[in-house]
Amino acid sequence: MTNLILEKGNQQTVVYVLDRFIKAEIESNQIIAITRTMKNNFGVTTEDEAEKLVKWYLTSLGYLTVD
Repeated sequence: MTNLILEKGNQQTVVYVLDRFIKAEIESNQIIAITRTMKNNFGVTTEDEAEKLVKWYLTSLGYLTVD
């Protein structure tokens, strides 16, 4: 997944957006729902890819736990 971030050149956008949501204390499930629609901004082609990217990042920060 890190390759997807680096490959697409969208690392700063993903990190910035997600960090702002975290600072605003938005719940992880709401962050995922909102960011699914940001696929173009994140440089991915589907909402599912955007969701995977967001879940990976939130999990790597410990903000989201894997079930």
